[in-house]
Amino acid sequence: MHTVLHKGFTSALVLFIGLYFVSTVWKIPLVNELISLMGFLMLVFILLDRPKQNIILPILLLFLSNIVTLATSSSLHVLWIGLREMKAIIPLIILISLVGWIISHRPYVKALMMIGKRRLSTTTRFYTYIGAMTHFISSFMTLGGIAFVYQLFGKTKKATVSDSAWNYILSTAILRGFTLTVLWTTVHPAFAYVVGGTNAPLVPTVLKGIGLAVIGFVISIIIFQIQMKRKQISDDLIPDLEISSDEKLEGLVGTFIFWLALLMGGILILNQWFNVDIMLTVPVVIVIVTTLYFISNRDLVTYKQHWTKLVKDDLGKKKKEMLLILSAGILVGTLKETGYGSVLFGYFLTSVEWLNLNILVGLTLVVILLGFCGFPPIPAMVLLSTILVDLPGNYSPDMIALSLLLGVSVTLVTAPVTVPLLLISSLNERSLAENGIRSNLLFGLTLLVVGILYIQCLSYF
Repeated sequence: MHTVLHKGFTSALVLFIGLYFVSTVWKIPLVNELISLMGFLMLVFILLDRPKQNIILPILLLFLSNIVTLATSSSLHVLWIGLREMKAIIPLIILISLVGWIISHRPYVKALMMIGKRRLSTTTRFYTYIGAMTHFISSFMTLGGIAFVYQLFGKTKKATVSDSAWNYILSTAILRGFTLTVLWTTVHPAFAYVVGGTNAPLVPTVLKGIGLAVIGFVISIIIFQIQMKRKQISDDLIPDLEISSDEKLEGLVGTFIFWLALLMGGILILNQWFNVDIMLTVPVVIVIVTTLYFISNRDLVTYKQHWTKLVKDDLGKKKKEMLLILSAGILVGTLKETGYGSVLFGYFLTSVEWLNLNILVGLTLVVILLGFCGFPPIPAMVLLSTILVDLPGNYSPDMIALSLLLGVSVTLVTAPVTVPLLLISSLNERSLAENGIRSNLLFGLTLLVVGILYIQCLSYF
């Protein structure tokens, strides 16, 4: 039974993605109806296969969708429409993993590591290097960058270094480096959806996001130095980096930068020059660049193996993620079709006025509140992008987008349960609280305050 459900889910997911791309060039109602059908089948297969204790939040979202439908006396067809609300998000989430195929093909990251080997003379420099590398890799590998960097440095600990100090440095540097990528990285699903949902101009949003990310990185280093003194971590804690004699790293850094530039450049060109929606641009460019990479390296055998593994093994591991995304999509679609989103928007404006808050500050705080209630970034972004329309105050779309993304960035390292925290905790066997709020509360609060000031300053120009 499990095998049948697994294959059914995988087939429905593949068809869902394929039909989405068809719908971008062949705009007929039948294709959209088929997308909803595939979404429904995925939902059924997941609900029959998932342990009931792991579906509390999705069930709550589905329950709320039905309540809204009944309260507004709307047709149940709005739920069917909601099944395809995430049709652009799901291909992006799945196909973004293709970038990892390039990174793992050759020891590019090790070549980058060796560049900074001689400069890693202090603990602070080591922390900075890990954070910067995580930020760089996660800027196009997203969540995969967390495990990738941890595994790279996990076995470089010297015997004289304590496990607690080592794990603290690795986890804080990796998490903070990762969370700042949300502010500007075009391949991050949350960023892509916010830009698309708010119609924010891509280049200004990226540039302003980079500015805040740089400030956040400086804050991260300063706070680490403060915490290092409190925890009495010595300033000579550095990794033991060795290179095998059979590894040839010459020229790999330049090659890696070339493919990174091609990826980022392709996204900017297709979005800015050809006005292709960012949600479609990112997965299309990723597939094209990855294909060109393996063709140029004459390794189509490995390329085919990656695709086979993705379809046969990896897609089946996305059930929990797809259940949450589809459930959130149904709620968002219901709010759109029933018009109840406008009612919630009115409540938001009333709350902001009652609390005497700036609207941009209110947006950031709402995202954080949703994060602490268990909403992952993508469903939260979809929900808010749907509700928050025609904001008063003549705020530019890029400022609205950056306010939402700041909330995501703070949430990822301070909320009780987030995917990055779950991932890093599975690697270093520390609790979610130790990796999250205990280690990053000061960083999160400082980033929040400075980020709000940064956005307010930019909004006046």
